[in-house]
Amino acid sequence: MRRKSLIATGLETRYGDRAVLEGLDFTVPEGQITAIVGANACGKSTLLRSLSRLLRPSKGEVLLDGASIHRMPPKELARALGLLPQSPVAPDGISVLDLVGRGRHPHQGLWARWSAEDDAAVATALEAMGIADLADRDVDELSGGQRQRVWIAMALAQETGILLLDEPTTFLDINHQIEVLDLLVDLNRTRGTTIVMVLHDLNLAARYCDWLAAMVAGRLEAMGHPSDVLTPQMVGRVFGLKCQVVSDPVSGAPMMLPIGRHCVLRDQ
Repeated sequence: MRRKSLIATGLETRYGDRAVLEGLDFTVPEGQITAIVGANACGKSTLLRSLSRLLRPSKGEVLLDGASIHRMPPKELARALGLLPQSPVAPDGISVLDLVGRGRHPHQGLWARWSAEDDAAVATALEAMGIADLADRDVDELSGGQRQRVWIAMALAQETGILLLDEPTTFLDINHQIEVLDLLVDLNRTRGTTIVMVLHDLNLAARYCDWLAAMVAGRLEAMGHPSDVLTPQMVGRVFGLKCQVVSDPVSGAPMMLPIGRHCVLRDQ
């Protein structure tokens, strides 16, 4: 799968009269996993939606291999770039198999029939998310965590070179959060898929991602390797939180330990 470049330049995105992103430049590292982090309402989801064409910027542009995404045919863009938005809604009465199968739509022409390749892509996605046994169930019968895995499976079935995920671990318990993040790393390592996701857990972001992009009030405050971005100074600027940063004993990545007003300080 050939890698594709995705670059935003001078991006300004507004909701009514309010500018959420202002003059933002963002280059997605090709073939890497990037987490966008920051406090609530800082513009993380807006950036992801702008990169995917769900939002049209009032200024600036988003370029895929040098071409504006707003001038590309929808199916051409959907074959290159997949998006899992925050809190997606499934049609009433749709089965897991049918919803995941919708990820194959960009690969089918006007008269194209469902193919063995489509079957294989859907089966692989269902198996990867551990939901093959739910294929015949209605999506609206599932738990929140199960539904989230179905949506991720649909994005995987799309088989794009770039995958944008807005809080993909929402509704998942810690065991399934780790499973999903492990899966995304496998996808990146085996297929070379470029992944950009919004994550709230800084320590999981530092452990699983190659790059961290930290946002404050609609601007990119810092971007780099986790060891360069996850520092007490940066956490203070981005979240207004005091912390210590130590080495994760499992991965060696930086790990943030928040310091609250009622933290109990243990004797050394």
